[in-house]
Amino acid sequence: MKPLGPGDPDSVGDGRYQLTHRLGQGGMGVVYLGRSPSGRAVAVKVVRPELSTEPGFRRRFADEVAAARRVGGFHTAPVVDADPDGDPAWLVTAFVPGPTLATVLARVTALPVDTLTVLAAGLAEALEAIHRAGVIHRDFKPANIIIAEDGPRVIDFGIARALDGTALTQTGMQVGTPGFLSPEQLTGGAITPAVDMFALGVVLTQAAGGSPFGDGPATARHYKVVYEEPDLSAVPEELRGLVADCLRKDPAGRPTSGDFLRRLTVRWPAEGWLPDAAMALLRGEDPAQAAAPEPTPVRDPTRAEDPTPAQDPAPGTVADRSGTVADSGAPPLADPGVVAAATVAVAAVPEAEGTSLPTPAVAGAPGPDRPADAQAVTETGAGAGAVGSAGGAGGAGAAEAAVPREPAERRPGRTTAVRAAAVLLALSAVGLLVWRPWLGSAEEHGSTGSGGPTASAAPPSASAGPAAFPTAPVLVRQDTAAGWPQDCHGVISRRDPGAAAPVRLTAGDACAMLPQWSPDRRSFAYTQVTAQGSAVWTADADGSHARRITAIAGGRVSWSPDGSRLAVLRAEKGVQQLFVVNVADGSARQVTSGTAHVEDPAWSPDGKRIAFCMQSGKDDWQIHAVDAEAAGAAPEQLTRLPHPALDPVWSPDGRSFAYTAGTYGRGTQGDIRVVGADGTGDRALVATDAHEMDPAWSPDGTWLAFVRGPYEKPVIWAVRADGTDSRSLTTSSATEGHPSWR
Repeated sequence: MKPLGPGDPDSVGDGRYQLTHRLGQGGMGVVYLGRSPSGRAVAVKVVRPELSTEPGFRRRFADEVAAARRVGGFHTAPVVDADPDGDPAWLVTAFVPGPTLATVLARVTALPVDTLTVLAAGLAEALEAIHRAGVIHRDFKPANIIIAEDGPRVIDFGIARALDGTALTQTGMQVGTPGFLSPEQLTGGAITPAVDMFALGVVLTQAAGGSPFGDGPATARHYKVVYEEPDLSAVPEELRGLVADCLRKDPAGRPTSGDFLRRLTVRWPAEGWLPDAAMALLRGEDPAQAAAPEPTPVRDPTRAEDPTPAQDPAPGTVADRSGTVADSGAPPLADPGVVAAATVAVAAVPEAEGTSLPTPAVAGAPGPDRPADAQAVTETGAGAGAVGSAGGAGGAGAAEAAVPREPAERRPGRTTAVRAAAVLLALSAVGLLVWRPWLGSAEEHGSTGSGGPTASAAPPSASAGPAAFPTAPVLVRQDTAAGWPQDCHGVISRRDPGAAAPVRLTAGDACAMLPQWSPDRRSFAYTQVTAQGSAVWTADADGSHARRITAIAGGRVSWSPDGSRLAVLRAEKGVQQLFVVNVADGSARQVTSGTAHVEDPAWSPDGKRIAFCMQSGKDDWQIHAVDAEAAGAAPEQLTRLPHPALDPVWSPDGRSFAYTAGTYGRGTQGDIRVVGADGTGDRALVATDAHEMDPAWSPDGTWLAFVRGPYEKPVIWAVRADGTDSRSLTTSSATEGHPSWR
């Protein structure tokens, strides 16, 4: 969500609808957040002026708007107003709060069978209402489904045909998204309501944790859609036959939406239709902690100050349903932690080559910098929080797919502490603090940075002297626009010593994050999120030769010491598990098989073990490890600390871990600590009132980089491993996170 720019209108409909924020843009136009005359929040699509001159566009647009306004039903929301003859044309749709199904699946990975049946019934009922009105969706996918506490809502229907025959579709591109297109859409057959039923089968398979036609490049998936049978092994037995019928090659063999509903047995859960982790997303909470009480943060015993007392919500914050104070990050129209998406938003087609839209779900036209298998047939929505449909309207919540659950920085929804950052900015403004990144220490400039060494920190060697600052470059996630973590505009950049600004290494047409240098530093791996989901990619050190390795559930990846494999996260039967992937061919081997989700893999320097954080019992996340070569081995718990242990990273000598401790918005919010590889000798390294997270060792193990600041505006810092020095590495106003030094 962005403020209105100089070229944006402030109202439409002769002032009936006041526009307040820009939510996104697509092939047809720009979506704005607005208010109706009665003060209700609405999403307003303003059509591109040049489309009005296209032959027949206004007529088709008027016809499609009229058809969409006939759509009713509980699981859709209406077009409430439109002016196809306006200059420019516009339409107004309902504003539905809630995350997209794509967002939910990026976090939850697979829904339980009871939830699946309720989801299936709601989606089929929505399609029945759409088809009864004579409308075909043509771009039915998780990004166009909003998840609310009382059921799903289908958005982005009924307008796509207005673009037929315009310059935007004369390139031979289909309206739709790869992976959800039916065989007849791919082969030029007739477009009937059966295309939506095919897409429903794909959606339900993905919601069950499967991928009916694989996760490879679009061309490979298209071949499988037309010629091969789907993989439905993840779909529960009671739904498998119905889903299989939806995915029949012959559209005449697929059930209608009414037939689907009559054959479906709905199993309403006793405690609400959504699992706890999905409900946590709706409330803006951390899904990993949804089933457990918040752990009591443990303050560093060497710190003299008292714990921060409970306070009333500060200006700019709101209280969520559980009473937790949450940073809204948005005007009072939107609840925290949700995506507010426009219903019946316009299905879009690719922008002109080279256009980059600020959303992880964007899939634009092929360009010289876009990997072929990252291309999608249509562009999906843009805007803060609303991802998936070009008309999707953004709120203050989680972005689609998009951003996978990440411990620490990946946990929006609690009070953002900015006091330390404000103090630093104030000091710099009056000349009391001068930041000289990469040069000299914070003490030399009159600041102790991390607060100085703690009682448990090891003093520097008197004979060797303080460790010099490393000269190795740091990989970072650089945000090209505001919005993180709700709306990802991340690219991978390299921060070289002494350079005024980082060097961008990846294109800006997808959400790229969590870079990791390969052991020989000739390449790097990173997680990238597109409309097709999360995948691990690799590229040469200069960003060239980017290639997709395999689909993952999101999160950080870790190289084996020989550089031949990557430890990644994948969903298996609804549980996030550890897998090892061969970089050469993408083949994968499952390592863990328990019932607890794992996060943040870290391969040991000797190659024998892979560490990760895992929820230990009901109260906490702790560091565990498994034999890298043993499949299905029980994880060994390494730490039993009185606080969460997240983001573990091995020291280069393999003797200890640096990790993130604490809970965002509570106590010191997040500190950087070091603990022995056997779980002993836990000590604070960086512990301030500012939120710190994501530690990364320098190649020689003498320094650590980390992130400091609120989720929305993190800054990369570095500290000596003995805690005696710290300094900011970020040299510009750009937001940077996810450092990788070795």
